[in-house]
Amino acid sequence: MTDIILESVRAAVLLMILIFLYRSGRGRFHHFQRGWNLITLGFGLLLFGSLLDISDNFEALNPLIVVGDTEVEAFLEKFVGFLGGFVLLAIGLVLWIPGVQRMSELIEERTRDLQTTNDRLNEEIAERKRAELVQQEFTAKVNHELRTPLTSIKGALGLIRSETIGPLPEQTQALLDIAYRNGERLEMLINDLLDVEKMDAGTVIFQMVPVNISALVEQAMEVSQHCGEQYDVTFSLGDYEQDAWVEGDRDRLLQVLTNLLSNAAKFSSGGDVVKISIIADDHSIRTSVHNHGPGIPDKVGDKIFEKFSQVDTSDDRKVGGAGLGLSIAKAIVEKHDGSIGYESNAETGMAFYFTLPRLAR
Repeated sequence: MTDIILESVRAAVLLMILIFLYRSGRGRFHHFQRGWNLITLGFGLLLFGSLLDISDNFEALNPLIVVGDTEVEAFLEKFVGFLGGFVLLAIGLVLWIPGVQRMSELIEERTRDLQTTNDRLNEEIAERKRAELVQQEFTAKVNHELRTPLTSIKGALGLIRSETIGPLPEQTQALLDIAYRNGERLEMLINDLLDVEKMDAGTVIFQMVPVNISALVEQAMEVSQHCGEQYDVTFSLGDYEQDAWVEGDRDRLLQVLTNLLSNAAKFSSGGDVVKISIIADDHSIRTSVHNHGPGIPDKVGDKIFEKFSQVDTSDDRKVGGAGLGLSIAKAIVEKHDGSIGYESNAETGMAFYFTLPRLAR
């Protein structure tokens, strides 16, 4: 009775091992599947031998020849079951272990590669943090060392130009006008640099309120009137929707409009008319600024909205600027869940536009 129990336990253990091997190897170990299959088959033969060994204890099964306590059963048990099982196990292990070793080496290699990549990423992150720190220090210096004294210089120039302290010779007045205009250009450049840094850092706070785009366009035209006079350009409001409301930051959207208007004036010929139109549908409002200036080459494309991008990169270009205005305008519009783009045509001219979600009222 003890032999039957021990042999049954052995058969049960082999059965569990066989089930585990089958489930674990199904759909896996593709590179050394043959070895795994031989190991599984070897345990299957050992289980077969164990079952035959159990049948030795039941003489009533002898008439069946292949089971019970017969010579045929003994041959199947010893040679086919146990010996065949161990042979297949040995062959399977010989085929499977080198594959596992290769897999282990491959894992180690991939691990080293990942570690190298991780170290490189950490170095890049550290370098980026250092660059951000340098950028912050630069911004602080620009703000303190340039903008603050520039404000004082502009104030002094403005006071002298107003002839508050007395009349000035015509030649002196002209020189002061040039100095003041250059001061304004420098101030705009500094403000653009600070805006770009704030946009990149995500520190710009947008005061979102209902804004009437039509009224904002009229204000932008008024603010840009001096720029239009400087380039002998007239701003005209064409087709527009009066009830055109969006949710946005009024000052930032005004910044976008004045940038597009000043660009249109700079790239227009004397006597041209820059036309502004506002087209609305149920879901969006599109504001366009159209002029008859030169178009944007195809090779430039959407790069025009990148930082420091210039259509004319020559040293003697007629229109100055740092190439930051459109980049800032794009960032502002996208913060309003809108989009910005342009249409360039050699015959009809150039149009920049931005589209914002319409506010339901």
